[in-house]
Amino acid sequence: MNRIKTVQAKLFLVYAGLITFIIVIFSASFYLYVSRTLEQKASESIHQLSLNISDKFDAELRSMDAIAGRIITSDNLRTYFFENADNPSKELYNRRNLNNTLFSITGYPFQFYQIHIFGINGRFIEFGKNFDVLQLSPETFITRAWIHDTLVEDGRRAIIPPRKNDWDHTNTTVLSLNRAFTEVLGEPLDSIVEVQQDYRIFENIVNRSIAIPGEETPPSTKVYVYDKHGALIYPFEGSLLPTETHWKEVSKLANSSGILKPSSLSMIHDTSSTPSSEIVAYSRSEFSGLTVLLVESEIALLQPIQAFRNQIILIGIAALLLTMMLTYYVSRGLTTPLKAIRKSIASLNLQTLPPQKMPDTPSHLNELEELKSAFVQMCERLETSLQEAVEARSQEIKARMLALQAQMNPHFLYNTLTVISIKADNNHQQEIVKMCSDLSGMLRYIAVEGSAPVTIAQEMDYTRKYLNLMKTRHSNHFTCSIDVPMEMNRIRVPRLIIQPLVENCFKHAFNKRPPWHIHIEGKMSDVGWEIVITDNGIGFDEQMLTDIAAKIEHFEQPKEDHDPHIGLLNINHRLKLFYNDQAVFQLLNTSEGAMVRIGGPCSEEDVNAERSRIQSLDC
Repeated sequence: MNRIKTVQAKLFLVYAGLITFIIVIFSASFYLYVSRTLEQKASESIHQLSLNISDKFDAELRSMDAIAGRIITSDNLRTYFFENADNPSKELYNRRNLNNTLFSITGYPFQFYQIHIFGINGRFIEFGKNFDVLQLSPETFITRAWIHDTLVEDGRRAIIPPRKNDWDHTNTTVLSLNRAFTEVLGEPLDSIVEVQQDYRIFENIVNRSIAIPGEETPPSTKVYVYDKHGALIYPFEGSLLPTETHWKEVSKLANSSGILKPSSLSMIHDTSSTPSSEIVAYSRSEFSGLTVLLVESEIALLQPIQAFRNQIILIGIAALLLTMMLTYYVSRGLTTPLKAIRKSIASLNLQTLPPQKMPDTPSHLNELEELKSAFVQMCERLETSLQEAVEARSQEIKARMLALQAQMNPHFLYNTLTVISIKADNNHQQEIVKMCSDLSGMLRYIAVEGSAPVTIAQEMDYTRKYLNLMKTRHSNHFTCSIDVPMEMNRIRVPRLIIQPLVENCFKHAFNKRPPWHIHIEGKMSDVGWEIVITDNGIGFDEQMLTDIAAKIEHFEQPKEDHDPHIGLLNINHRLKLFYNDQAVFQLLNTSEGAMVRIGGPCSEEDVNAERSRIQSLDC
């Protein structure tokens, strides 16, 4: 990904990013704060609503339970139900007394749907909208499971889940509260009083509790009511039946008998119907054992705040776009003079100094106007000083090369003249002539003015003359082998870079008994040329190698003549000036003495020209 490098783009992105960050942080913080507050309030509301519904259910069931309690404790009713049941002559009398007794117990208007009193022997009394006294088959009662559920409660109240009425054909849905009783205290329970209530009474309790005034759409709150065994009391049927997740929640509540708190609040995730979370509140009645479970969808709960969040986002986007437009125009006004300066810099070279007149692009900012003016003045000064700097640099390089070249120690010349005088005394005229010829050639090579480069062939010729003179001086004490390919002859190098290294062998390496040997080897590669000079002397001192390496690393120039490393530093410095970072200069110790490697890049034209010359000579 390309980095943003323009000032205008950076200003634009920084301001746009800052505004975006502020809007996002503000919207997110506000939304989280309000949504949590609303969720807490709604949770408390549905929790209170569950308590309210539970209390209304209990009020209705208490009324039904009170009627059932008065019936099973009425002596008159027990007399007419048990004692006179087998006397046909008193049947009409019993019917009238039973009707009067039940009226006196329940009062009018009826607060129930229907009352049924029956025994497992088949005796059956119906009271309410209809009144009748019948003798039914015992199998009629035994086949109904809810009758068994009532008997096992041992006279305690039993709330039977809603069902279609068993005793008529109206298909009315009823919810009943039952109690079992017996004729004689202590005997097995064999009779039941069932107080029925129209199931619509309980539906109305729920609907009125969760209804929102003025709203026509159905409420998003779901209500589920379970008995103490986990059986569903409300709703009886329809699309609001609980999901599998709700069943698990109710099962958990039902299995926590004795430990479960009367009311609680929690959060569940119902994956069977919707991927969103739901807030669940429940309350459990100590009187009836009913558990009222209220479920509120978190999406529906937070829908108003989500709409507000969307409005905030739209306002933020509009503000962001407006800010981006303003930022763009401001940044463009700031960077137009800079672009003009950059364009002028890009076209600047030696031929265009000073630059042409820059276009008039007022920025209304003093700093940018001053910058533009300073740039023009800088270019004018640069044109004046550039030629002076180039000329001074050229003269400096020439002077440095001459100074470095002149630093060579002249002691060799004095030693050679001494040898010549000795030979002259001994009348060795031919050898003296050869020595004088070599010496004069060396003096001419050194005395050439200027710092122009020479070829390796010239450097090797100068080195051979020096070796011939040293052979004359040291007789048979040393040998020398030279292996330099002819292809290297025309490679241009700085003057005096090989002979001083050979001279160092005699000055420092051969401080031991002869025989001495020097080997000069030239190599060519794709990278460049290289010459390696080895000897069988005493090698370099480790401290000296460390000192020279430190000076080479910091590119220290040769100092006064007393510097013990002047020759080596002189050669390294001139190679660096000639080849820059491609120069090769290395000092090493070998198992038999020392080795010096020098080298650098070479021009293909020089190498090819020498190869062509060699081939023409062979032909």
